[in-house]
Amino acid sequence: MNDAKSLNNNESSYKSNTRGGEEQSLTLFNTISKRLMIFIDGGNLFHGAKNSGLELSYEKLIKFLSKDYDLIRVYYYTGVPKIGGDKDKIKNYNKQKGFLDYLEMKLNVDVVTKPLGSIAGRVFEKGIDVRIASDIIWHGLSSNYDVFILISGDKDLMDCLFRMKDNGKRVVVANFEGRVSKELKRIADEYINLSEHLEEIRR
Repeated sequence: MNDAKSLNNNESSYKSNTRGGEEQSLTLFNTISKRLMIFIDGGNLFHGAKNSGLELSYEKLIKFLSKDYDLIRVYYYTGVPKIGGDKDKIKNYNKQKGFLDYLEMKLNVDVVTKPLGSIAGRVFEKGIDVRIASDIIWHGLSSNYDVFILISGDKDLMDCLFRMKDNGKRVVVANFEGRVSKELKRIADEYINLSEHLEEIRR
C-alpha cells in the first residue's frame, strides 16, 4: 500500500505539457529522460550572436546547454558557397572551412553543409530546415535521444516539433532575444533565452 501511495503522489506531482501550453515538465521527467541531442541552425545562431555583440564560444555554449543531460551528439547545419575562381569567395570559404574543421575535430560536432543558392545576386540558404527536421525526426523515431535542443527560430519547423512531442520527446528551443517565433516558443517544453546567459557562453 505504501508503494502504491508513493506512486500516486509522484504521478499527481507531475505536470505534463499540453500542446501550446505554458506549463513546464517537472524534475520527475528529467530524472527519467537524460539523453540529449543538439541541433544548431548555424546561420541563425551566427546572426543572433552578431546582433547581440557577442563573440561566441561554441565550446562553452555546448557545455552550458548540456550541463543537465547526457550529451549524445551535436549537429551543426550551414550553407557553403560555390566558390568558382573568385579570390574573395575562396578566402571566405577557406575561413569558413577552418571554423567547420574546428567544430568537427576539436568539439566533435557533426557538421552538415548545403550549397548556398543565389537569385539576382542575393545569396540564401536552401534545404537547411528540411535537413534539420528530417534529422530530428529520424533520430527521435530511432530512440537516439530523450530530449533535443533546437537552436533556430523558424516556424517552418513547427510540425517537426509537434510530431516529436507526440512521440514523447522533450522539446527545448534556445536562441537569442528576438530570434525565435512565438509559435516555436509555444510548442517548446522549455525556451532558453541565450541573451540572458551571455557571460556563460562568451569567448
